[in-house]
Amino acid sequence: MTLVVTILAFIATIAFLVLIHEWGHFFAARRFGVWVHQFAIGMGPALWKRKRGETEYSLRLLPIGGYVRMAGEDRESEEDKAVPPERLFTAKLAWQRMIIVLAGSVMNIIAAIFIMIAVVAIFGLPYLQVAGFVSIAPDRPSPAEGYLQIGDKIERVQNETIYSIAQLQRVIRATGANPVEIEARRGDELVKATVTPTWSDRDGRYIIGVNFAPFSTSSKIAALDPGAFLAQQGLQAGDRILSVNGIAVQSFWQVRDLLLKNERAVLLIERGGERLTLAPISLVGRTEKEILDGLTPELWQRRPHLLEAIILGAQRSWDSVVALYNAVRDIFAQRLSPGQALSGPVGIAGILGQALQFGWVTFLSIVALLSLNLGLFNLLPIPALDGSRIVFLLIEMVRRKPIPPEREGMVHYIGFIVLMGLIVLITYNDIMRLFGR
Repeated sequence: MTLVVTILAFIATIAFLVLIHEWGHFFAARRFGVWVHQFAIGMGPALWKRKRGETEYSLRLLPIGGYVRMAGEDRESEEDKAVPPERLFTAKLAWQRMIIVLAGSVMNIIAAIFIMIAVVAIFGLPYLQVAGFVSIAPDRPSPAEGYLQIGDKIERVQNETIYSIAQLQRVIRATGANPVEIEARRGDELVKATVTPTWSDRDGRYIIGVNFAPFSTSSKIAALDPGAFLAQQGLQAGDRILSVNGIAVQSFWQVRDLLLKNERAVLLIERGGERLTLAPISLVGRTEKEILDGLTPELWQRRPHLLEAIILGAQRSWDSVVALYNAVRDIFAQRLSPGQALSGPVGIAGILGQALQFGWVTFLSIVALLSLNLGLFNLLPIPALDGSRIVFLLIEMVRRKPIPPEREGMVHYIGFIVLMGLIVLITYNDIMRLFGR
């Protein structure tokens, strides 16, 4: 069932992203009077199609893309001969064609920002929750160790409410080597700690040496698959884990840390208002996946007011832009391979499937991130992408005459072949990762 849900989530997400992108091209083309022959979601044979006015709309078999076919976009076809000359794509001014080409990516970026703002405004944001500590060097422990604990939820730093890692990094960068005042929630308490950031040659900046969880949690189990390892040990959905081997816990990350550190675990839980102690659980030889697979913890969220949600949604979008820029820079600097930095259809499906397990907040955040990345990636000046078409249009505007269509078409064709090869390579790497190779 999980595989079916993952596949459906992947198809629905890709269809949504493609619809937004192609609608941007379609809307701009129609606004400038360009004749549009086809508006297609998907590739390959048509599963459904209907003609309304001059445009044929269709849903196609392979959920890996889509297209808007405009009259005169490439080479003039027999079909184009019936189109009034002034309505051909090539009849439009260069700046108008540039807007049409840009519109797809712009719509993806706008959609991403709106989704992020909506997620923050409706569902709230997770706390930054401590999941572990990072040593500066083998003989230099984390500056925050001993001051913060695994499971702590960061509330404020230097009296500024903190919502993201990027925001925290900005505060630390501004203070440099000076101590920072941190307020964190530990269970029902608000604790204060003074931590002095330390310069990390590895990171090239001052850090407090903390690994933050991808989402903030309590120690309550929101869902648990019946066949999961912990379900077989007596745990149930709705249970709240109070302690592991006598150590009180407040979050899933504390539970995880203790289960992975010990060969044997005794859990004290709360179920229906009663406290129960489960029989000792043997953890010898079991991996993290074997122990925790199928468990979904309860999430902690906090909801900012509307204006703050708009600002935070825009900030999260910008942080994603910076992250994509850093990834592309690292690829060209050969610090990162394309296979490590990029995901193909299999990898994206896996990410969406995992996101669904943690609820709509995580899932919609991933959809927004994918939409933003699609919009930005398409603007790169790589042949066959919108970015390369914009480059050709800029050249045309400078030299005041178009590049011969056959030359531009050849560049895009070669780029398409290279792009398909890259997608095949990335998909192969995704499959190898899926099987743990």
